[in-house]
Amino acid sequence: MQPLLPGLPVTAQQLREDRILEAAAVTGADPQHLCAVFNITLETGLRYTHFFHPDPTDSDDVFGCNMETS
Repeated sequence: MQPLLPGLPVTAQQLREDRILEAAAVTGADPQHLCAVFNITLETGLRYTHFFHPDPTDSDDVFGCNMETS
């Protein structure tokens, strides 16, 4: 996919992550929707929804996590 994007300052992976985050924002962070539309695992879908609804008892820094899809 990257050869189709010559000269862009972002990678195909970064564009995909941006689209997943946008879909999460629009759908109210529904992990099942993200899994169906983007063909990601439930674990990955939950990581994206956690970005919008962080667990206050979780000590992990949500904004510092890598949002790689699986």
